[in-house]
Amino acid sequence: MNVSIIIPVYNGEDTLKLCLDAVSTLKIPEGWNIEVLLVNDGSTDSTREIAAEYPEVRVINLDKNSGRIVARKTGAENAKYENILLIDSKIEVSSDNLLKAEQINYTPLMAGELNDHKYASDYDTLMYLIRRKFYKPYFPQKEYSEQLWIGKTNFERAPKGTGWLLLKKDVFLNSIPEIHEKDSSDDTAILKNIVFDQDLRILRHTGISVKYHSRAGRNVIPWMNHRGKTFADHYLSSLNLFSAAYFILAVVVIFMFISRPLTLMASAAILILLTSVYLCEAKRDYKPVVKQLLILGPVFIAGTIEKLFRKIVRK
Repeated sequence: MNVSIIIPVYNGEDTLKLCLDAVSTLKIPEGWNIEVLLVNDGSTDSTREIAAEYPEVRVINLDKNSGRIVARKTGAENAKYENILLIDSKIEVSSDNLLKAEQINYTPLMAGELNDHKYASDYDTLMYLIRRKFYKPYFPQKEYSEQLWIGKTNFERAPKGTGWLLLKKDVFLNSIPEIHEKDSSDDTAILKNIVFDQDLRILRHTGISVKYHSRAGRNVIPWMNHRGKTFADHYLSSLNLFSAAYFILAVVVIFMFISRPLTLMASAAILILLTSVYLCEAKRDYKPVVKQLLILGPVFIAGTIEKLFRKIVRK
């Protein structure tokens, strides 16, 4: 098999060296040819300088930040091999990833073990618990099964992402959505097109193990705002359970904000407490969950509102 490894990155100085060091330790199966392409998506930090330290990596520098979907598309179009491996710049691959991929012998193939640490930070605690509820029974996958086949029947309920994804180049290019906005739900859209339009199942396998470095500190708030936008792009752009509930909630909030602001504040506090009770599994979970919901909840909602407003204006 011949594989082009594509790493899109924007202002990735915090984790890029870890990512590239790990990629350089990959054990290559006999008979495989590998190339590594890094697409620098208009970074303004030291990403370009870090990338220059790896002469074996072919670097493509984009003039401006255009978003991950454009960076990945650029990488795929410049890849010389028929298979591509998408790797997020926040991921450290295990050295045996390609050997495992050879044994599994299937694409599209997705990493199933991200080495999630529930208590790495308050943010990680909240996100881990949300995934436990939303993706039940598939998350964490090591408690479910070594293999998780993602198809049409379980697509919405299965955990998925493009942080480590091995697939045919033509499958990827044919699955890219027409809209290339930076805040579009590009990974979900691509995977959905693979499953529904190309009628392929995606294999999420715990034999493919990586270490994902989640955002921390000052990076969490803008990222959660971005997640609100991508959530709205995928879940609120058409009539479904999420969009109907969101619309009803929005009407109630606007009414209470105008007529009963104190009641609205009390209701919000009760909602946060009820959400915490629903999510938390242990006593030590409550403090970080309540804290993060108070901070990140409004930020996430603001992102959804901004995205929906832009969609309406564009139409």
